This record gives sequence, structure tokens and C-alpha cells, in this order.
Amino acid sequence: MSSRGINRPKTRPAQRPLWLTVLLILVAMLVLFGIGFGIATLLKGSGGTDAGEAGASPSSSTSVPGCTTIMVTPAEVLPRASRVNVNVYNSTKRVGLAGDVAKILGVRGFTIAKVENDPLGVVIEGQGEIRYGPKGEANAELMAYHFPGATLVNDGRAGKRIDVVLGTQFVDLANDAEVVAQLAQPSPSASPSGCPIPDSLPTESASESESVSGSPEQG
Repeated sequence: MSSRGINRPKTRPAQRPLWLTVLLILVAMLVLFGIGFGIATLLKGSGGTDAGEAGASPSSSTSVPGCTTIMVTPAEVLPRASRVNVNVYNSTKRVGLAGDVAKILGVRGFTIAKVENDPLGVVIEGQGEIRYGPKGEANAELMAYHFPGATLVNDGRAGKRIDVVLGTQFVDLANDAEVVAQLAQPSPSASPSGCPIPDSLPTESASESESVSGSPEQG
């Protein structure tokens, strides 16, 4: 009998296991997710850089070549009391006022020159005045710590000597302990002159300055 007349069953292709199909689908999804995530990261990175550059503002504490900012105290930059010559004047009718104040300033180390009534012959209604010239500006600044209620008056005099002029509302000088504490209070200072002072300083700068605060500079 011829084999051509016999219908043989068709062979079906082998089917993939279900677990393999699921695995391939998961792999494909992971690949697509990775590609999408990479594209999104690239786009976000380029956009973030542009936005950061557009919104960037200059820092107020930008470092300037040649400039140094340190913490200093007034006691380091102002002259010593013993180097300050002071005239003590009374512009009121209170007898002995200039002499009493001169004694206190002398105990605090100031060099007392004249003690008398105000030679200008004026009556100062406020606490008083500290009169000085260009060369005595630092001396006047030091005295302002001891006489905080006084008005600083630059009268253009030639020398460094200053005048402490007591007004009608004068009560007393600042407490000596408070003056010492204020003179030892550190604050930012830039060097050389004209350099900017940043808003914030490293903590180590402050700690270093505290170790030297209280050692006044020669005036």
C-alpha cells in the first residue's frame, strides 16, 4: 500500500513554558524602564543646571584676593587710656563737676590735662560733648565707651588731645566693668582698608580672636 495515501498528523511547534514568557516580559519592562529613566535624568540634569545658573545670586561673602577678614576687638585697635590726653570741662553751674569726673577718668588711666569751666562759655543741654580733631579721632572713640551719652564733635583741632565737656543732663560715666566688656567684644574687620566684610565667618576665626582679645594695641 502506498504511503502517499496515508494522512499523517501535523507536528505542532514546541510551546515556551509559561514561566519563560513571564520572565521575558519582565526583562523587557525593566529594559524599557531603564531607558526611560535615563532619558528623564538627562533632561532633568540639563534643565536643573540652567535653572540653577539663572537663579544664582552672588554670595555676600565672596572672597576677594588680597583681602583678609578677622575678628578683632575695640581694645585691639583703639589706643590705651594712658596714651589719651583729656581736658575735662564743665558747661553747667554745678560746682566741682569737672573735678569729680576728672578723678574718675584718671583712675581709669587717662592722662588729665585741664580741669575747668568750658572755655567756649556755652551751656550744653544734653549729656555733653567729646571734642576732638582728625588726629584724635581714635582717642574720642575710646572715650565714647566711657561717656556713651556724649555727642562726638570734630572741631578740626591739630593735636590728639580731646575735650570731655559735661552737659546739664550729665549723670555719670559708664560703669567701668561694662566698658571693659564692650572693649573686649569681637567684631568682623577686613584688612587692608576697603576690603568687604562677609556676613558670616568660620567659627575658627572667632575662636582664634577670642584667644587674643583683651590685649590692646599700642595707640
